[in-house]
Amino acid sequence: MEADEVIDEARALVARGGTPDWKALRDRIRALRLGRNAQRDALQRLERVGAVHRARASVTPKTPPPAPAPAPLRKPVLRTRPTITGNMDVRRGDGDALVWRREPSVTSWELRVSAKPDPRGDYEVRKSGELPGEATSVELPLGDEPLRVHLLGRARNGRLVRRAIVSGLTRETWTERWQRRASAS
Repeated sequence: MEADEVIDEARALVARGGTPDWKALRDRIRALRLGRNAQRDALQRLERVGAVHRARASVTPKTPPPAPAPAPLRKPVLRTRPTITGNMDVRRGDGDALVWRREPSVTSWELRVSAKPDPRGDYEVRKSGELPGEATSVELPLGDEPLRVHLLGRARNGRLVRRAIVSGLTRETWTERWQRRASAS
């Protein structure tokens, strides 16, 4: 083995970012039984490789680079547009309230709020109840899941007098223009 092979080995290790055992490399060069000038020249060349290694280490950051930022959350592929259907007018009120006009013929309102946890799935009932006939608003639990609100006004005899179905309501779509769909009644 020649001194050039030992120095090339040190260069390759430094190029890969490793830290050579400098004492072992110097001992290997001394063991080659080179002439005095050749040995001194080989040790100087090894020292220059060591200088390059120290210079690289002084400018290389000690801590690893930070992990890349996580990819931004994507919006659902299917986006529901707010839609209203029915034979009465409902609109946005203050905050997250759904408001409507008082109807003299209505003695009670049936309210059903459903959510759609999966964009491709069905709405699941989250809240249902009855409101008095004088009620003209209800606070909605808006969030990221689209809501569907059924508001059914019944007369004293139980007959359906007024109805409104509002679908696709989220905190994000609450302020958007609601699309009116034709109703059979």
